[in-house]
Amino acid sequence: MDKILEAVMMSPHSRAVKEGMVRRVIGSAPQPLDRAQCMAMFDVATKLFLLGESQFKQDVGREVLEAFAQHHQQDFEEFFNEGYASLGKRSPQIFDYLQVGLRYIIESPSSEELFHLLQIEVLRIVCERPGPELCARIAKLLNQYPQCVPSGNLQTVFCQQLIQTIRLFQCQCDGDDDIVAFLEHVTKTSGMLQSVWRTNMATILPSLKELFIVISSPAAEGGSVPSNALASVVQYVPLELMEGVVRNLTNDKNISDAQMLIAICRMMDWLSWPFTKNIDKWIIALMKGVAAVKKCAILIEVTLTKIEEVFSKLFYPIVREGALSMLSYLLLSFQQSPEAFHLLLPQIPQLISALSAEESDSARHCLAQMVELTHCLLFRFSGFPDLYQPVLELIKDLPVPNEERMKQLLRQSAWAPQKTEQVSFCHRLAPKSQTGKTGLVNLGNTCYMNSVIQALFMASERAVMSLKNCDLLPLMGNLQRLFAFLEHSQRPAISPDSFLVASIPAWFTPGTQQDCSEYLKYLLDRLHEEEKRSHQKTRGSLAGSEENGTLIKKMFGGKMVTRIRCLRCQNISRREEALTDLSLALPPPDHSPERSFIISPSPPVVEVIGPSSLSPSKTQSQTLLSPKRNKKLEKPEEHGVRVVPVETIGDIDKAVPLDSNEEVDTSLSVPDLINFFLSPEMLTGENKYHCQRCSSLQNAEKVVEVTEGPHYLILTLLRFSFDVVTMRRKKILDNVSIPLVLKIPIRVTSKDPATYDLGSVVVHSGLSSESGHYYCYARECDYGNLEKQSNTGAHISSQQPTAENQWFLFNDTRVSFSSFESVSNVTTYFPKDTAYVMFYR
Repeated sequence: MDKILEAVMMSPHSRAVKEGMVRRVIGSAPQPLDRAQCMAMFDVATKLFLLGESQFKQDVGREVLEAFAQHHQQDFEEFFNEGYASLGKRSPQIFDYLQVGLRYIIESPSSEELFHLLQIEVLRIVCERPGPELCARIAKLLNQYPQCVPSGNLQTVFCQQLIQTIRLFQCQCDGDDDIVAFLEHVTKTSGMLQSVWRTNMATILPSLKELFIVISSPAAEGGSVPSNALASVVQYVPLELMEGVVRNLTNDKNISDAQMLIAICRMMDWLSWPFTKNIDKWIIALMKGVAAVKKCAILIEVTLTKIEEVFSKLFYPIVREGALSMLSYLLLSFQQSPEAFHLLLPQIPQLISALSAEESDSARHCLAQMVELTHCLLFRFSGFPDLYQPVLELIKDLPVPNEERMKQLLRQSAWAPQKTEQVSFCHRLAPKSQTGKTGLVNLGNTCYMNSVIQALFMASERAVMSLKNCDLLPLMGNLQRLFAFLEHSQRPAISPDSFLVASIPAWFTPGTQQDCSEYLKYLLDRLHEEEKRSHQKTRGSLAGSEENGTLIKKMFGGKMVTRIRCLRCQNISRREEALTDLSLALPPPDHSPERSFIISPSPPVVEVIGPSSLSPSKTQSQTLLSPKRNKKLEKPEEHGVRVVPVETIGDIDKAVPLDSNEEVDTSLSVPDLINFFLSPEMLTGENKYHCQRCSSLQNAEKVVEVTEGPHYLILTLLRFSFDVVTMRRKKILDNVSIPLVLKIPIRVTSKDPATYDLGSVVVHSGLSSESGHYYCYARECDYGNLEKQSNTGAHISSQQPTAENQWFLFNDTRVSFSSFESVSNVTTYFPKDTAYVMFYR
């Protein structure tokens, strides 16, 4: 029969004829055969099975072998035990052949020895790094005959070698069917690990150690990185082992930071592997473990390197679930810098559009999660209007989470770098901004300082750089060096760490948000006092220094007079004070701007109040508290009273487009606040004035007026009031229109009102003074020959500005082009973003 079978398979007959002849051969299998005939038939069938050139020949060999082995088991056992060692060991069909043969000898006495040999053979083949197809055949054999799985200590070696084999799997095919077949082969291969781990859990940890070695090793030059097929292994690791495994890895001193970084990045790549579970859980657990041991540099690098890649996976439903979980963790945990979120902003509109068009539960869930996540991060990293407006416009009609929900999400996973130098590492600096301007690195809630520095730089860079002999002025020298870097550096941003150390007030807590107005006043005062002391040392007298004045005094110094009139005796006391900025309170709702007035400059009696009678701090505090008392203003009876309103040039409402059918906006403007500042305050009740002429407490009227305008006028809007319920300073969010040009009444009869051009605006984004973010709009201010003109007393003129003048937006490391329209509309689009400090020149 063996000769007949060989002749049939080699004949040129059609397949139908051959199939008929094969059926006759198989039908003769039950007939008695001598040993030689059986061996010959088994030999022919085995050759066809293992070495057949076509699938037809292999199938014929399999069918004939099964038929004759079933009816001649004793002879087949002898053939199988002897023939396997010399025939077909290198054939890819060998494991299918073994699977067929073992079925007929499993109950025989020789099976135990055979299984032992097969265990060694399986391990040997795995060590030779077979491809995914052959591994799938091994998996099929081991699944049907677990006795072939290496036993004892060889089980651990088998698992480790299997991981090394999977590491090399690469899908070289393009067709869908081939890709599906590749995925099936990988799944079957990794399933072998699951089978071993179920029966022997002691092999899991050594296997995971081998896996970590594989994914944490740098790729050799020209070598390939470990295959993403390793993702199929992790899904079989019991989650109850996660905590212990992560703790061991993150506390192992033999694992370097570089190895941990490589391992986490490669695990991120596994998110693209379909049909796997728990990959995101393992990555998140490992990152939390790294955060627990304070290795934040690893987390920063991983997040900034991989977040865009993770985001791109949301477009594919098959891997969307794990990618969304991973993305949420990356964004919500990376809260010390907005950079990770900002990397995704250009891509978010495309994703929102794609998810909205995709009609599936997966897309709807992902869209809801992304919108919630976006609102959380807009809330956390407020203060980037140019970046956020396109995204807000796209999601404006979708549900917005409430503030408590956003705070809850932001509290869940946040970690923060422990060292200041790690904060600057967060910023992956792109090429220098097209504006030609240089940004400043946020060193941990130092946006208040960065905004002030940029505003001062744009206003006074030439003046500061022209100052000589700064060796005796350490803070001014520090500022000069910082300005030099801002002017000439080719970097997109520089780190102002040395200036922060030199200029931070002693009562400021490093790493916490501070009031930029408080910092600005402290900085200008320090610079002024430093230069004044230097003048005293070099010129030997206080008079000499006062005569020439300091740079800060020349640029920002003015004068104002506080007059208090006793309403009983009409006596007027007068006190002159230095003016560096105007702190403008928002008037109460019932205040009428047209009732503002100033006491006549020629009163019948003037009494000068000494420093001990009325300190500057008291004067200012009374002025600032006046709107809170909400007192009704009384018109004085003196005849020398005249109305001096603040003027504005141009229509400040042009900045906000108005529909012709809409009512005119009646919101406050900067001139309204200045007029309110200059309006009288009635000192009555518990706040009565002690009149020296009457020698008693009397009702009085207090008025502040500017007598000498500074070259650079700083206006601070008092937006923070103390809330007795929450015991915190809350923010007043009223929109205040900002004019490009305004006139300030100066109480010197020989001069016209001083005209000021808007130079920069520092915006606070947030709801309280203890939190939020600062950024700065500014435009070039031509300092010109300020010092020369100041010494000669000449009036400094400036070119009439227009709304088309180039503005810049300085937001820490980010510098971009902007416009006056953006400055004016920022609160309209972002209600938490309000102008706080303004520089007029």
